[in-house]
Amino acid sequence: MNFSLLARHQRLISLVAACLSVSISLSFGLGELKSWQQIEWLDVLGEGSVALLSLVWIMAILASRPAGKGTTVLVVGLSCFLFSALLDWFDEFVHYQAAAEGLSVIESVPAAFGMFIMSYALYQWHQEQLALNRQLQRRETGWREHQQIDFITQLYRIDYMRGQIDMQLRTKDGSDFSIVMLDIDNFDGFNRRFGTGEGDRLLREMSELILMNLRNTDLACRYAGDRFILLLPNTDLSQAQELAQQIKAAIGHLAFKPAQQATAVYHTLSFAAEMARVNDEVEAIISRVNQQLNAAKSL
Repeated sequence: MNFSLLARHQRLISLVAACLSVSISLSFGLGELKSWQQIEWLDVLGEGSVALLSLVWIMAILASRPAGKGTTVLVVGLSCFLFSALLDWFDEFVHYQAAAEGLSVIESVPAAFGMFIMSYALYQWHQEQLALNRQLQRRETGWREHQQIDFITQLYRIDYMRGQIDMQLRTKDGSDFSIVMLDIDNFDGFNRRFGTGEGDRLLREMSELILMNLRNTDLACRYAGDRFILLLPNTDLSQAQELAQQIKAAIGHLAFKPAQQATAVYHTLSFAAEMARVNDEVEAIISRVNQQLNAAKSL
C-alpha cells in the first residue's frame, strides 16, 4: 500500500470521519449508557470486529488506489456499511428512550444501500482488471518471465528481446518482421531539471502509452536508459515506420505534469526502424537500428 495516496483523498477521508462522528453523536446523544452488567460482551466483540474491519478496508482502498470514480464508489459503499455497523455496535453500550427507538430500526438501511453501491463498484473494479490484463498480454507475447522485467517501466529487458528476436529469425526465412527503436529527446535535461524520480515516472507513463499503440502480437522492451525497442512480427518496413510515427504523435501529446509545477511538460521522440533480412543475426539487426537512431539524433 502507498500511504502517500491518502493526501489525494481528502474528501473521502472527510466522509469517513463524518460517518464516525454522526454515528457517535446519534448513539450517545440520544441514548443512555448501560451498566456493565447489561452489556453483552460477546456481541460487543462480534459487532465491533465488523465495524473495525469495515474501517480497515476503507483505509486499504484509499492507500492502494488513485483518485477516481471507482475509488469513490467503493469508499461510499463501504462508508454506508460502516455507518450501520457502528450504530449496531454502539447500541450494545446504550439503551434508547422511547423517542429514539426509531434509531435502532433504521440502522440496517444504510448497510443495504451500501451493499448495493458496493455491487456496482465491484463490477467497475472487474472491468478495470480486464483492462489491466489486456495490457499485461501486450507486454508478454505469450510467456511471463518476471526475472527479466525492468523494475521502472515494467517492460521486459533487452535480454528477453534478444531471445524473442532469435525465435523470429528461426521461423520460416526470418525476414518477416521489423524492429523499431525509440528514444526520448532531451531526457537527460528533464532529469537534471526535475530529478530522477520524475524521470522514472515519465518512463513508466511513456511505456504505458507505447503499449496502448501496439497490437497484441507486438513486444515492447526497455533497451537502455530512455530507449525502447519494439518487435513487430509480420510487419514490413513501411508498416513499422507508420506505427512508429503513430507512437511519436501520441508521445507528443502526452501532457506530463511534474510534481514541482502545475504546467505540463511535452516531449518529442526519435525513432529508427529496420526489417530483418535473410540469414540475419540478433546482434546485427539490433546494431543496425541502433546506429540508424544515433545517426538520426545527431542531425
